[in-house]
Amino acid sequence: MDHAGAAVSRAESIRAFAPVEGASTEGNGLLTASLKGKRHAVPAAYADEVEALYGG
Repeated sequence: MDHAGAAVSRAESIRAFAPVEGASTEGNGLLTASLKGKRHAVPAAYADEVEALYGG
């Protein structure tokens, strides 16, 4: 991660991450038919994890 972060600005760099259980699939509503993340569903599904990372 440090090596990848060296090539981008601080605003674009990954500073925190958390693994989540389960798969993102079209069936559970997290991916579209073209396998892109659904813009509103993914943050809603992982709101607690995001809050723990960035909320303090």
